Amino acid sequence: MPETNTSRKGPELEETLKEYFWQAGYFAVRGVPFRLEDEDVTDVDVWLYERPAALSRRRLIVDAKNQTKPKAAERLIWARGLQSALNVDGAIVASTDKRPSSHRLAKSVEVTLLDGDAINKLASAPKLKLGDIHSSEEYDDLFKAVDAARRNAEWRTALLAARSSLLTNFGIQSANMALRAAGFFAEQTILAAPKSNQAQVALRGFYSTCAYAAIGLDFVLADLAFQSHEDRRAALITGVRYGNTNVREALMPVRTAIGLVRQHASNGGSVAAQVERGFDHQAGRVPAEIIAEYVARLSATDALYIVARELERNAFKSGSVISML
Repeated sequence: MPETNTSRKGPELEETLKEYFWQAGYFAVRGVPFRLEDEDVTDVDVWLYERPAALSRRRLIVDAKNQTKPKAAERLIWARGLQSALNVDGAIVASTDKRPSSHRLAKSVEVTLLDGDAINKLASAPKLKLGDIHSSEEYDDLFKAVDAARRNAEWRTALLAARSSLLTNFGIQSANMALRAAGFFAEQTILAAPKSNQAQVALRGFYSTCAYAAIGLDFVLADLAFQSHEDRRAALITGVRYGNTNVREALMPVRTAIGLVRQHASNGGSVAAQVERGFDHQAGRVPAEIIAEYVARLSATDALYIVARELERNAFKSGSVISML
């Protein structure tokens, strides 16, 4: 059954808002799943990341509803609650509602309201038309098609896991998850037939997940800005290797577990030493120094942010991705 015009209103508004904020200089992602203990709770229509200054970072969520009978009050309260749950810096609701009471409620709950007048202006702006850029639905459908041909959901799962981490583990942990996904898509690019559809889609996934890793690392740099280059490098190595930039906090659970083995296991001393050596050896195999050395030099620049935006935009461009290399 073909989609009706009504069923397309929501996604079209979300895509318009994504493009509006993208052109305003934000890093914008549509359809970010919010997962709690591997359960899908909801999704964020548009997730925004901003780097207004060297030491400032902002994350915002956008809830977009293009409905004939708007329920702005419900959406404003919902968005405010989700903002609190995700611990982000702000929330925006886009609704066709134009009532003054909705604006008063928005001010009361400290949520920005884009009303019907603002939506109409955005919808009619020609510069916000996508042109040679895939919509988010079209982009995700590329990965669904590959999974359907392979009879599994591996590619889509890898992409959504990296995207979901932007909400709940943003920073060094989301960067690590995105790097793992980038490694997966890089391997798939190499394994696929040259210039095949699978190679094209895998490269798009590699671009997007690298972009997610870059903004996660950019977020981490804000907290490391006043440290020396060597301290930043050491913190990043620890973060990439263990998921926490503070080495004591990162290793505390491991050291506690090893201590329990030493205390309670038979031949605890030798077993604990063997576990510790194995853990250190495995952690040492993670090539964290390569990433840390590069990222540590960029603390005072917006290079990671710029690279992330370029990678994400190239991932979504229609046509051959390989020809863009």
